[in-house]
Amino acid sequence: MQVTINWVVETILGKIGSIIFTGPNGVGKTLLASQAAEKALKQGRKVIYALTTMAPQNFIDLAGSVSIDFRDYLSNDSMVIVDCHTRGEKTPFAKYTVSPESSLLEIRQKFLEAADYSDNFFLVIDDLSTLLAYVQSENAFKFYQAVASDVRRSNATSVAVIVPEILEQKLTNLLYSLSDGVVEMTMEEMGGNLRRFLRIRFLRGVRHPTEWIEYIIGLKGIELIV
Repeated sequence: MQVTINWVVETILGKIGSIIFTGPNGVGKTLLASQAAEKALKQGRKVIYALTTMAPQNFIDLAGSVSIDFRDYLSNDSMVIVDCHTRGEKTPFAKYTVSPESSLLEIRQKFLEAADYSDNFFLVIDDLSTLLAYVQSENAFKFYQAVASDVRRSNATSVAVIVPEILEQKLTNLLYSLSDGVVEMTMEEMGGNLRRFLRIRFLRGVRHPTEWIEYIIGLKGIELIV
């Protein structure tokens, strides 16, 4: 039986602090982040979505493929896209763009500006591993630490998408240690079929199941198989 992923999304959004979505490319991390962003918007929260691996138009199209339409939220500034991919050129749907010369400090400040220094916002960095891939580990650690501090101070929630293969294992472990939760997603070939699984590895201060749950990606996004 297929069920919605609402309980996972609601558990994540109910947590103040920083959370990591981790897994290989193609596993559905952006779709899960998009579904969480849509739910946050429906809760009346401001959403800041930072893109590092795709143009805003491609992100809007991807969300649309699972029946998520962010355009009205973007037009009234309930949702703000920070384009860290196109790098400096003005792009459709993005309120802010980040130039190649921008430091991590400037990017952090751009997130706060996009949030309009409000409380209880929802920030997505999609993905953090690309943003930090060529940064010294110490500076990458300090950047994430500062963003996590900003989020907690604002009673907000952040999700950072990472592809662990891109980062050194030591840095990945440090990012986990700074986070309030980690959601793991994986793919396995079983019987000639590609199957996907996720689990909440940990979520500090929240009771939750930790076993792996199979899911599919359908017309409504990620759906669990129970």
